[in-house]
Amino acid sequence: MTHVIRAASRATRIASPAQFTGAVFNDEITAPTAPSRLRASLVTFSPGARTAWHSHPVGQTLWCVSGIGRVQFAGGPVRALHPGDTVVIPPDTRHWHGAAADRVFAHLAMSEQTADGGSTQWFEHVADADYARAPE
Repeated sequence: MTHVIRAASRATRIASPAQFTGAVFNDEITAPTAPSRLRASLVTFSPGARTAWHSHPVGQTLWCVSGIGRVQFAGGPVRALHPGDTVVIPPDTRHWHGAAADRVFAHLAMSEQTADGGSTQWFEHVADADYARAPE
């Protein structure tokens, strides 16, 4: 069945401080509804805001919309993100992403649940010293 979900029917949500550092806003685009397992959200990070370390059992794709962001895979360098960049995150890969220290950043986050409903696994917050590393 085709339908339109009106923007006015969904409020912007403030992301949980258990999983994010700083002010982060989430605008849901779609949530998994069988048979689809896709979740998509527009996530907006205030300067310095970021996710905690986390992974996705089926992976995740980020499409950078505006501002300047950061991403890091466990054991790798911090990388700068710019509008139009796409980040493909493999399944079960520990990573974090968020805004640069001095810029707002927004990305479209897309991921799938597993067949049994499994989704994001959250870990510890990103240490300030790790976040402050200059991007490559």
